[in-house]
Amino acid sequence: MLTIPFPTVLSANVENWWLDARTKSGGETIDGREQVISSGLGRWRATVTIPLFERPRILAYRSWLIRMDGRSNLTSIGPCDCANGNTIAPLIGGIPYSDGAFHTDGAGFSQGGNPAFVIDPVAVGSTSIHIDLGGTTLVPVTGSFVGLGGYLYVVTGFTVLPGEEGLITVLPKLRTALGENDPVEWCHARAPMRLLTDDTGQFELTLGRFGTATIELVEVF
Repeated sequence: MLTIPFPTVLSANVENWWLDARTKSGGETIDGREQVISSGLGRWRATVTIPLFERPRILAYRSWLIRMDGRSNLTSIGPCDCANGNTIAPLIGGIPYSDGAFHTDGAGFSQGGNPAFVIDPVAVGSTSIHIDLGGTTLVPVTGSFVGLGGYLYVVTGFTVLPGEEGLITVLPKLRTALGENDPVEWCHARAPMRLLTDDTGQFELTLGRFGTATIELVEVF
């Protein structure tokens, strides 16, 4: 099983990412009552629509799809949702001391621009992660996507701690253990996904120049 890089030249114009919760039930009683429990085994599912136009995009997609070999191989892909996600505070330089003076070399202080990272190791199955915000003023937004250890999660809560630190809670439960200094990906979160069926992603071209591909994917962990 190989991981086939998803072409950077391609981008989705319509997409739907959801967690297939895989709940379990003992069935409905005659009076309509039913008890449903979570299996805790939910996996990400996605339907992604990609417009195909211009020769480089068409060739890149065709090459990627054939290399995926149906359900045999994986690709690392995630939602294009930066507009609704968290961003890193921009790097600002040339900041003087409180009296307006700079360092002896003429340079000033800098702040922002640093990505967040994990402070303490976290075990598989955890939902709470102690992070350093990287010297930014960023406060993670509940409901935003986040990438940790190469997998995709959603922020469900955040507690501010002293010293530019915080405690972030996520779902689903961590797929992999996290180590000290592991990066936190706010915008381009990704997950290992495979095609849902062998024939998903097929496409037609109009006049050999324009087409649309719709791909159904499921998470692998």
